[in-house]
Amino acid sequence: MLATMVAHRDALAQNAKPIFDGRLTLTPTKLSSSEEKLMKDKVVPAARKSWHERERDQECGTGFASTPTDIAAGSFTKPKADQKAILYQYCEVGHDMTLNGIAVIENGQVVAHVVYEGGGDHAIGALPDINGNGLSEILLAAGGTNQGITWGSISIIELGGTEVTQFGRTETLSDECGRADDKNAKTKAYRISVKAGPSPAFYREVYSDSCEGSGTRKKVGGLTAISMDEDKVEYQLLK
Repeated sequence: MLATMVAHRDALAQNAKPIFDGRLTLTPTKLSSSEEKLMKDKVVPAARKSWHERERDQECGTGFASTPTDIAAGSFTKPKADQKAILYQYCEVGHDMTLNGIAVIENGQVVAHVVYEGGGDHAIGALPDINGNGLSEILLAAGGTNQGITWGSISIIELGGTEVTQFGRTETLSDECGRADDKNAKTKAYRISVKAGPSPAFYREVYSDSCEGSGTRKKVGGLTAISMDEDKVEYQLLK
């Protein structure tokens, strides 16, 4: 019976493709001068108006500067479109607490704009249409350090029509090595994969090491099905 169950599990995981590896260090992509200008002239003023209307910009402090964080290419709002999605931080309102936004641009124009309250979001990526509707889903990577624990996670959303579709979030990194008093502390990273379909199936592989180990995390077990956690972020579509 056990052998049958294992074979069934492996069959379900066939064709699952990796979409994120928590072991890797991400390098942000810089914006072009024209993209920087579009951010300054169109995106930031729209974000400022939205946050001001909700009285959230009062926590930004004085002298802050909105900064682009990363950019990715894909077809985010319509199939086969040549678009880019820019992740930016409007301002920081606390430790790992930021007012963020995503602007989708096409032919020098802003075609979609989302604002949201996030935390530690530092990278954006385009997924290759995991639900078969022709659109590139957006992967957002976040992370930070709190009380000696370094964490990482990803969220997946889609900008189709008049609403934001949320596929959920999942952990990608848990590093306890900053806790000097914990001799059992470990560092774990997760590689996330997805099997595309109308209801995408997600999987992960675990890589772990002790804080006094070789520094190279070793794979623990195989590809395991996971349920994405609820993404509790409220994304507001401005355009």
